Amino acid sequence: MHRNIKMLLTCSILIHGGINLLAPIYAIFIKNIGGTLLDASVTVGFYAVLKGILYFVLRNLKESKFSRKLMIAFGYFMFFMGYVMYMFASNVYHVLVIQGLLAFGEVVINPSWSAVIANALTKGKERSIYSDFYGYRSIAEGGAAILGGILATQLGFNVLFGLMAGFALGG
Repeated sequence: MHRNIKMLLTCSILIHGGINLLAPIYAIFIKNIGGTLLDASVTVGFYAVLKGILYFVLRNLKESKFSRKLMIAFGYFMFFMGYVMYMFASNVYHVLVIQGLLAFGEVVINPSWSAVIANALTKGKERSIYSDFYGYRSIAEGGAAILGGILATQLGFNVLFGLMAGFALGG
């Protein structure tokens, strides 16, 4: 596997592992800060819709102005900041702001990330490389989801958010 793909796989595992520490218990977190099940769905929906809009808004960003590595690093830093901000969220409006920041971070990362992978693919091995990539990442996501539930139950959400921020910073 190409060195760039290995590096992106490691970063992706860290970021998606961090995300999935919280994913299965997100509604419980929202409830703990005074939100409802509807609030949880609205904040997740806001993230997805904003992300979609931002992809269209930023699609003409000139790649020559910003290196792909810089864009990826900046996006991962946005995830780090969002995860740290979760520790201080005390209402649903804070979570909406955090979701906006995370959506922006993902939109900054993904096009550059995909371009780096596309440039590093070996002709004729694209399927196996992507299969390996998504296989490893999915296993990490599943393990993180289980670990997230255990950590939140035993140690609380702030420990979970700290770990998520550490994963993002590591990425």
